[in-house]
Amino acid sequence: MDLADAPDEARFRAEVSAWLERELPKLPWPEPADLVDKAPFWRQWQAAVSAAGYAGITWPVEFGGRGLDERTQAIFTAECDRAGAPERLNIIGEDFAGPTIAHFGTANQKRRLLRPILTGEHIWCQLFSEPEAGSDLASLRTRATKVDGGWRISGQKIWTSRAQLAAHAILLARTGGGERHRGITYFLLPMDSPGITVRPLAHMLGEAEFNEVFLDEVFVPDDAVVGEVDGGWKVAMGTLAFERVAIATGRVNTTRAVEEIIAVVRARATAHGTPLATDPLIRQRVADLWGRALVHRAIGQRVISAAAAGEPPGPVTSIGKLYFCPLVEDLADFRLSLEPLGDQFGPADGGAAADRWLRLAYQARGTAIAGGSTFIQRNIVAERMLGLPRS
Repeated sequence: MDLADAPDEARFRAEVSAWLERELPKLPWPEPADLVDKAPFWRQWQAAVSAAGYAGITWPVEFGGRGLDERTQAIFTAECDRAGAPERLNIIGEDFAGPTIAHFGTANQKRRLLRPILTGEHIWCQLFSEPEAGSDLASLRTRATKVDGGWRISGQKIWTSRAQLAAHAILLARTGGGERHRGITYFLLPMDSPGITVRPLAHMLGEAEFNEVFLDEVFVPDDAVVGEVDGGWKVAMGTLAFERVAIATGRVNTTRAVEEIIAVVRARATAHGTPLATDPLIRQRVADLWGRALVHRAIGQRVISAAAAGEPPGPVTSIGKLYFCPLVEDLADFRLSLEPLGDQFGPADGGAAADRWLRLAYQARGTAIAGGSTFIQRNIVAERMLGLPRS
């Protein structure tokens, strides 16, 4: 596998790098830490990304994208990460919901909903998981009942990121009986619909990134259905495949993270004045993390190359997720171990650099559940790649 940029990719990388150098100073830094405060900051950034033609790089041109491949998208993402661009707030819209609507949606759904995702007007959330239907998504209990002109939806969703900001949601509800994977329908839900209650869930840092969402007889029209009624499982699997591609290729640039750790190790010394870089245990940990980051990059390139060739997301995305999640946990934990007292402080006590790694350490635990838990991914690899019998 050749990981070097092709000539056109190198030109695109240089173009993006120059654009970032011009545009990033125009933002009203610093980027707010609170999610609600961050939204206006992000919208200003997303409007600039969209105006420059960098939003939805892999989306079809007719929906506002550029129609380019996943390798080009990966270059843009890497350059944004290198330059310190703002956090993406609409990953669910741009990476999951938008591609799903583009692939499975009606012409009217595509016309109304896709372009505002790219411009930053509409943030999306994902209403899949329930208190008793997380990794076992087919056991969901939220029910949609047919009424005149549409559906009434009642139930509860949980672990919903960005729900307090979202204009729309992708939602699964049970519309029929029979086999577990049948009788599920995929809906597009306006989050300002009467009957929706969003209750924030504070995580370990005291912030509300996740939410519970309660649906009490929420009405949606017939044209809110994506795909066939009772055939939503197929559409949902498409969404989860898009999600696993995003996770497998990495929400965190792991090689850059190791380079940051190496810089810290190189610059620091113990309390006795001995350079950290001379400690054989630290050198061993750094070498281990660097080797694993290179393997993760190779897995990501495999996923990206397959997607660029038009191949559907396969079980290799599960391998990427299985490899990525513990790697990020170990990266964050090791970096924090280099701080005084192993960084046993809160986010406001350790400084900006330590705060960022502390947040990553906590978020990494949640990423192990997103897109299907570790146990689900192991089953996919065992059954679809190793040919083992279903347990």
